[in-house]
Amino acid sequence: MTTIDWLVLFAALVAIVVYGVVKTRGSHNMETYLRGDNTLKWWMIGISIMATQASAITFLSTPGQAIEDGMRFIQFYFGLPLAMIIISAVFVPVYYRLNVLTAYEFLEQRFDLKTRAFTAILFLLLRGLSAGITIFAPSLVLATVLHWRVEVATVLIGLLVMIYSVSGGSKAVSLTQRLQLSIVMGGMLLAGAMAYTMLPENLDFAETIQLAGYLGKLNLINILPADAAQHLPAGVNSVNELSLLQKIDLILEDRFNIWSGMIASVFLFLSYFGTDQSQVGRYLGGRNLTESRLGLMFNGLLKIPMQFVILFIGVLVFVFYLFNQPPVFS
Repeated sequence: MTTIDWLVLFAALVAIVVYGVVKTRGSHNMETYLRGDNTLKWWMIGISIMATQASAITFLSTPGQAIEDGMRFIQFYFGLPLAMIIISAVFVPVYYRLNVLTAYEFLEQRFDLKTRAFTAILFLLLRGLSAGITIFAPSLVLATVLHWRVEVATVLIGLLVMIYSVSGGSKAVSLTQRLQLSIVMGGMLLAGAMAYTMLPENLDFAETIQLAGYLGKLNLINILPADAAQHLPAGVNSVNELSLLQKIDLILEDRFNIWSGMIASVFLFLSYFGTDQSQVGRYLGGRNLTESRLGLMFNGLLKIPMQFVILFIGVLVFVFYLFNQPPVFS
């Protein structure tokens, strides 16, 4: 780490915290704190939703997913646009009509206070565990780069996040997430560009793609598992000879395929974006119902290309390390 590296790192951290605190210093009541005075435009809602879902773990682990298993993980998000349409048509109008501040306030009106309290406690417990992992993952990287104890890095990141989120509420989180997402995506694009430019000079872009495809890393869509031919039952010579039930068994044993992406993930995204306050709070801060709906659709349409880019960067890194010694083994 050079002096410039230290200056850029801490200037970015301080700037994000100060920006979040200053821009939201008027958040003094519950309405403002939880919904940000309903001032968010649709594109801000969409970016905030994406940034909330795409934590540091996404940017640390997804390229590794591509290195290990290719790009078939992108199929997991194929059901996202459909889920956004359903939420925009069914969930969001209900929240706006009842004028609730949280998803759990709706449960109190629909059932009773005990139901609201129980689900809110579950949310806080699960979100607390999730936030802990989300902070711990980048802390490992920061501690390694700066040669710090991981406990120190974890506490530092946690305190910085708490300063602007506690002082500014939902609006502070939405505003700062724009900066964080732009920094992370910019860093990932730079990493991908560096991985490509550092490949052997006689390997052009088309040949890089061909090499990655030959090694099975561009498996974008899978109807049946890529290795289905290796798991054929006795007496069956090809996948085409399998019965429908046998094909279904192979599909159910496969983690990522077009079926899980278009069926299972839809229900997962409905539960997450439709009932989890970390997401509901983002689009309830919109100016009106239309802005919230547009923000959700913006997220649904942009998330797949974003995941494609992140996975493709992982593929470039995979090809790069075919010609370079990985640092973990040096």
